[in-house]
Amino acid sequence: MNEHSPLASPTDLPLDFEVFFQREQKALLAVAAARLRDRRDAEEATLEAGRRMYTKWERILAHVNPKAMAYTILNGVIADFYRREVRNSCVQPFADPPDTAYLQELRSHEPLDLALDELESLAPLQANSVRLRHLAGLSYDQIAERLGTTPGAAKVSTSIGLQRLKAIMTNGSCGAGEDA
Repeated sequence: MNEHSPLASPTDLPLDFEVFFQREQKALLAVAAARLRDRRDAEEATLEAGRRMYTKWERILAHVNPKAMAYTILNGVIADFYRREVRNSCVQPFADPPDTAYLQELRSHEPLDLALDELESLAPLQANSVRLRHLAGLSYDQIAERLGTTPGAAKVSTSIGLQRLKAIMTNGSCGAGEDA
């Protein structure tokens, strides 16, 4: 696109939205990349979340915790991505077959992904806290702000989440469930 394209006009965006999205874009992208594992898909999800945030900007500003609402929107976009992938899998199983180097790289992530999925089914707040702390590299204050909790609660949920994640991974029960 060139500078004369109507789609390339950033002047139509409210300044407060533009500042908010630029400030949060890297963290949103890190969360999406941790969940989707593909940079292009993560970028697409982040931009789609930004589009949805823009359409709901007044509602986000009126919310008690705008950042928590933004991350809720991102989580919805990621869920929609997986739903769309399942629907499209019946039509076209693979767009481009992945090369073996990419599959080898992802092989080490599979046990962690399975364990995080199990933790999320048991305790979503703990799973999101672990993802934000250790995969996105956010501080406890930033985690609390994004999840709508206190920094102390974010620290506790991250710690308990790590303990449960370790138990899930050491028991090799990824998918078998565990009593809490």
